[in-house]
Amino acid sequence: MTKWLALSALIVALDQATKFAVTQYFTVKTVVEVAPFFNLVLVYNPGAAFSFLSDGDGWQRGLFIAIAVVASVWIV
Repeated sequence: MTKWLALSALIVALDQATKFAVTQYFTVKTVVEVAPFFNLVLVYNPGAAFSFLSDGDGWQRGLFIAIAVVASVWIV
C-alpha cells in the first residue's frame, strides 16, 4: 500500500507543479499551439466540472474539499 500512496503523492505533486508553472508563464486566454491538433489555453473554472455551482457564493469550495477528503480517507 505504501507504493500506491507514494504514487498518489507524486501525481498530486506533479499536478500542483504544472498548475503553478502554467499560472506563472501563461496569461489568460493566450493560445499556445503544441501540435496542429492540441493547444494550451489558460482559463479559470470557478465551479466544479462544466462550471457546476459556479454562481455560488464560495461555499462550494469547502463542500468539494470536504467530499474529497472524506473520499480519500475512506479509500485509504
